[in-house]
Amino acid sequence: MYHASWATFVLEAVALVALRGLLVTGLVRAAWPRTIPRPPFRDQLRTTTGFVAIVALVLLPFAVLVFAMAVVALSWLFFVAVPVLVMAAVLVHRGTVSRSWWRDRPTWDTVRVILSAFVVLSAAGAALVWAPPAASVPIAGLAGIADAWCWLRLVHALAGVPAQRRRRPFVVVALAAIVVLVVGGTAAGFAVSVAVQNGRTPVAVESPHATGPPVLIVKGFNSEWDGVTRRWVQGNYRIRRFSYAGLDARGQPRQYARPATHQSVPDLALELRTQVDAFHAATGQPVSIVAESEGSVVALAYLAASPDAPVRNLVVLSPLLAPGRVFYPPVGNPGWGVAAGTVLDGLARALSGVGPVKVSADTPLFRSFVEEGPALQGLLRCAVPGRRELAVIPLDSGVSVPAPAHVGIPHVVVPAFHGGLLGDHTTARLIDDVLQGRRTSGSGVWAALGGAVGAIAAPWQAPGLVPSLEPAWHDLASPSNCAAVRGAMTRWIDGASPGR
Repeated sequence: MYHASWATFVLEAVALVALRGLLVTGLVRAAWPRTIPRPPFRDQLRTTTGFVAIVALVLLPFAVLVFAMAVVALSWLFFVAVPVLVMAAVLVHRGTVSRSWWRDRPTWDTVRVILSAFVVLSAAGAALVWAPPAASVPIAGLAGIADAWCWLRLVHALAGVPAQRRRRPFVVVALAAIVVLVVGGTAAGFAVSVAVQNGRTPVAVESPHATGPPVLIVKGFNSEWDGVTRRWVQGNYRIRRFSYAGLDARGQPRQYARPATHQSVPDLALELRTQVDAFHAATGQPVSIVAESEGSVVALAYLAASPDAPVRNLVVLSPLLAPGRVFYPPVGNPGWGVAAGTVLDGLARALSGVGPVKVSADTPLFRSFVEEGPALQGLLRCAVPGRRELAVIPLDSGVSVPAPAHVGIPHVVVPAFHGGLLGDHTTARLIDDVLQGRRTSGSGVWAALGGAVGAIAAPWQAPGLVPSLEPAWHDLASPSNCAAVRGAMTRWIDGASPGR
């Protein structure tokens, strides 16, 4: 993932394949049954290294999906990448021993070992998250012993077993089917989500007679709006929808299409400042903001940069817990992560062809995530003085960032998936508690389960880039320095270009 140039990437990829091939060869030979003659070392090394190269190529797109998850902190990418990793391992694991792995059907004896290894590594990663530093080496040692047991069982089950009498390339066909399933499933998922959204009973239109406090609703990425303001928050509130397309000549929010949500964070935060000021001027009262997903990043950045903003309350739903943990340069330019960014751009454009999300790696929103990543990661850690805040975090958010997630503002975990919390009954109660100034509380059980989910997913995260390595990050605020984060957001947003 981390390479400063294409030349470095090629050298590191070759070194990875060579060293991994040598390691696997050594492990297999060490686990080889004593009653069966071992194959010649040179032949085994050549075969194993070729196998490692093929597996690396197969897993490359899904490794880049994990890289993308580190950019946008979106849990959906985890549920594509990691299950595919397991499915691929179940299909190709015979290649560590057998030359006919590409056409042999896996057997339950070895599949059980692969699944056991996945469970063991997940459990070990979870233990390392919560254990004190002094326990790290013993835990890693125990995981190594369990991994050695898996190698022994796998090699003993495969060594000396004749190739299956099969002419069809079972594994090759199955891997192709997985690719079709992922692409087709993605297209079907987009179609189903749009159909479900269109088939829902529309939220009631906002009452023109409402006289209560003003509430501004900020929807998330790839949302769209027909210009009709609906009662997203129950009660006698004057509700207005934030428009990603800005205000019209009468000072009213414009309807917008999906591409309007793809703008950069500072541009959108500047637009949010304009619309909050207009809503405040129209009502004469401080505004409350209810923001979802991408909207939560925009709202948090705006408030961090606007200490005098006329905002009383902020509720963020499905917030992005730690976006921008990795870096890649603009496509076509050198820099850290150049190959990962190029592959990510190809995947994004391919997915744009099968669904309603038309993006690339250089979409302004994503570029703003990676360019200001360390400071954006501090937004949820740093409460904004003088305002009442609440983060409503769905259970699946834990898989999108390395555990433990750092959230410094009041928050609750709810049994839900990312997005779709706006309009949910439980969420509606929490929002009303904040807007009414009542004490909010969530279930400790769901909070504990959310922490467990994040810990179990920890081994399958992309490691974050050390900020000191990336020149673009040298002068950025540390996520744990709240004063510096607020200063960075102020400079960033004040430097944006109004009137796009």
